[in-house]
Amino acid sequence: MHFQLPFLFMAIIAIAISPAFENSFAQEINPRQQWKKFADLDVITCKSGQLLLQKSHGNPACVTPSTYLKLVDRGYGTHNQSMMDKNPEMMNELMNAMASNPNLMLHWHEMMQNDPNMMSQTMTDWVSQIKNNPELLKNMLGPMTSDPELREKMIEVMKNHSYMETMLKQNSKWMDSIHDSMTGSEMGQGMHNSQCVWCPDYQKHTDSHSMNSDEIGSHYMGFLNPDRMTDMIHHMWINSEITKGMHTMMLEDSSHMTMMSNQMMEPMLNAVMSDPDLREQMIELMLEHQDFMNLIRHDNPDAN
Repeated sequence: MHFQLPFLFMAIIAIAISPAFENSFAQEINPRQQWKKFADLDVITCKSGQLLLQKSHGNPACVTPSTYLKLVDRGYGTHNQSMMDKNPEMMNELMNAMASNPNLMLHWHEMMQNDPNMMSQTMTDWVSQIKNNPELLKNMLGPMTSDPELREKMIEVMKNHSYMETMLKQNSKWMDSIHDSMTGSEMGQGMHNSQCVWCPDYQKHTDSHSMNSDEIGSHYMGFLNPDRMTDMIHHMWINSEITKGMHTMMLEDSSHMTMMSNQMMEPMLNAVMSDPDLREQMIELMLEHQDFMNLIRHDNPDAN
């Protein structure tokens, strides 16, 4: 037993210093030298914060996340998802780089809109995460209620959701609020009572704003070869844990929510409004937003 203790102690020390040794090794020996020595991508290490990329000619390189995306787009390197799966730290760096790249996220959103299964999976993930963390609902609704144009679109989506419409009509606090006097900076910009979908004398208008992807139109993606980005995203979608991680990053980033609200507000809101608990939370958040409520406030015809 006494003879085994030194070996056990050495094993513990080896495990403890292993990450530090790998990073030190990566700093002292570049990927090309490592490749000559091992010729195995699984044992090539990079400095912390860098990603391992296999170039088109086969040699590995350690690059920053933003450079990684550029090289893959230009065909100078190939995205290897199996390699990323073995390096969670690198995968997280790549996900952060993707989430902060507006062009790439626009492309991601368009792919979602063209893939009903992925759209459904994303909305299901979001509803689950929002119910576990109500603060995320504020992140989603904040950009919609704060932007004048998005507020208009948001109201149109709400009008077309039967469950939400019914719940609003039955909510006395909501009905009282929309007939309150307008306050603050946007006085005089309220809704005419004939446009109030929640009021008894509402008249259905046929010129309601159409919320679909055609309205957005095609846009310049900022990529030399969008197909390469599509392939990379598809490979990531295969891994449900990575996909959930990206969904969380999207929800936590208010600027990303603004982008998504412009591009695909209707499925986002419909997912929230279809859940009874989230519908109620959504109403409470809207009631707290003065400028949003001013947009739909109007005189109560019953009071005249």
